Amino acid sequence: MRFAICCSLAVTFALGARAQGTQYVALEWAPSVTARRGAEVAVPLRFAIRSGHHINSNRPAEDYLIPTAMLWTPGALATKAVSFPKAEAVKYDFSEKPMLVYSGVILVTTKFAVAADAAPGPTRVSGKLRYQACNDKACFPPKTLEVSVPVNIQ
Repeated sequence: MRFAICCSLAVTFALGARAQGTQYVALEWAPSVTARRGAEVAVPLRFAIRSGHHINSNRPAEDYLIPTAMLWTPGALATKAVSFPKAEAVKYDFSEKPMLVYSGVILVTTKFAVAADAAPGPTRVSGKLRYQACNDKACFPPKTLEVSVPVNIQ
């Protein structure tokens, strides 16, 4: 069965290559953040997943599935932890058992440590949401969504 799934995914990736520029997730909301030097700050981001699609959770049910990840560029703010919502367990026709996925709107929160010697004033924290989108019939090649959040360091 795994062979059949792998073959199906390979065909899906080949067909999905035509939609390389397509994003299935959009940053719907990001706050303006005020952070104190030497402290921690939580930054919530709200992402909207295209209707009719889902993305794998950050901890998919199967090893061969690509997890959703939020990766930040090191700088004045250092990543301490990234929190994802609870995944939905959904059974699709192409899967033997339920998959752990996100759909609709999700909130991803990152806790940052602000360097004690960070320069005060406006800056940005930049990162990437890495995900693999699927619909109820097929999965598409993994995508990366660039994210940038304004931060005022005090």
